[in-house]
Amino acid sequence: MLFSLDAHRFLTTRQLARFHFADHTTPAAASRICRRVLQRLFDFGLIEHLERRVGGVRAGSASYVWRVGPVGDQLLRALAAADDRPRGRRKEPSLRWLEHCLLSAEAHLSLLDLARARQLELLSVVTEPRCWRRYMPISGGPETLKPDLLAVTAQADYEDHWFIEVDRATESLPTLLGKCAQYEDYRRSGQAGDVVPLVVWVVPDEGHAAKLSAAISASRTLDPGLYRVCTLDSLPAVIGGGAA
Repeated sequence: MLFSLDAHRFLTTRQLARFHFADHTTPAAASRICRRVLQRLFDFGLIEHLERRVGGVRAGSASYVWRVGPVGDQLLRALAAADDRPRGRRKEPSLRWLEHCLLSAEAHLSLLDLARARQLELLSVVTEPRCWRRYMPISGGPETLKPDLLAVTAQADYEDHWFIEVDRATESLPTLLGKCAQYEDYRRSGQAGDVVPLVVWVVPDEGHAAKLSAAISASRTLDPGLYRVCTLDSLPAVIGGGAA
């Protein structure tokens, strides 16, 4: 749990139950055991929950949003043996940032569900900032590509690589296209190696998906074949369909 919280920054009780207790006989049993473990970790100071809840106070501890606590942060720093590891921030995150982190975690869980259903192998999922990539564009100084997730999946003899971007309709269409242009620069730089991951945009609804897809197709500088645009509900079908 501590490593999951470290990777995603914030996770709800339900998300933690799906990450770590999905093999229990019923969702109710998984949720009950998850809450019990969370309480123990909380008592030791390894994790803490935000003041803000998801689903309201009446949902009880199931509505908590969790993050690494002070003791957990010290433990992770000791395990990493890295003096430059950023210290955990104790202030409440903005609602916009919190919802972004939780949506990124939902995308990760969608891939995990596919793997558990044996529809593919989930070889790796790397969260930000570990999935970020430094590169040198053909013109200009060094840049940093900042996807939300980098996933590697496999089906039969094929291995697929995916950059995943989650958008909650908080960014304008020109901003999204500007991010696509960064991916084009990264590909042209040659620093991606032999495998250039496809870029999957996860957007709130079909309307936003249609607008972004149309804008990518209409662009004279973007390669539409590099991108997939979908909602969170249709993400499993996109990833399960492979990169071909």
